[in-house]
Amino acid sequence: MGIVRLAICSIAFVAFGVIALVIAHPYLVKMAFRSQAEKDYLRHVSEGKTEVYVAYPELIERIVKDKQFAATVTTVHLLGPKGESMDFASLRELPNLATVTVDYCHEVETVISTLNTLKALKEVRFFFCFREEVILQSLDNPSLSEIAIHSHSPFANADQLVRETMDRLPNCMIKLTND
Repeated sequence: MGIVRLAICSIAFVAFGVIALVIAHPYLVKMAFRSQAEKDYLRHVSEGKTEVYVAYPELIERIVKDKQFAATVTTVHLLGPKGESMDFASLRELPNLATVTVDYCHEVETVISTLNTLKALKEVRFFFCFREEVILQSLDNPSLSEIAIHSHSPFANADQLVRETMDRLPNCMIKLTND
């Protein structure tokens, strides 16, 4: 009987441990991103550059908390955003943001909804985002003066989509390039 109790207690202990890890995992990941964001933020501030490279939204969230530094940021490079939590909504709080570059984004529509709301945005560039049609059909920010899309190869109906986008955004130049 003692061995059975020991086995049941061991199994219950392991089960509770697994449940605790499953519940705590998202919180631990969020805390790790916040810790890394603080380190990256301090590096950007010490470098004093107006151009920042960002791979996760927590870094932008940290930058906008510092209103003085946020006002100096004019260019943001988004590296590989993916998933609905990667819409980078905090970009809206960078008052002088003029250029956004998006690299290796497979779910580009999550970022475009934010880009469409940035009033000071003048240029947006996409490199290897693999959804060129979605980009041209979805971008609708009248303040844009340039859209650049770089992909591996030309995509179907590119000319038609460029014309439609230029009709919608008449003051915007569109560049399509490939290797």
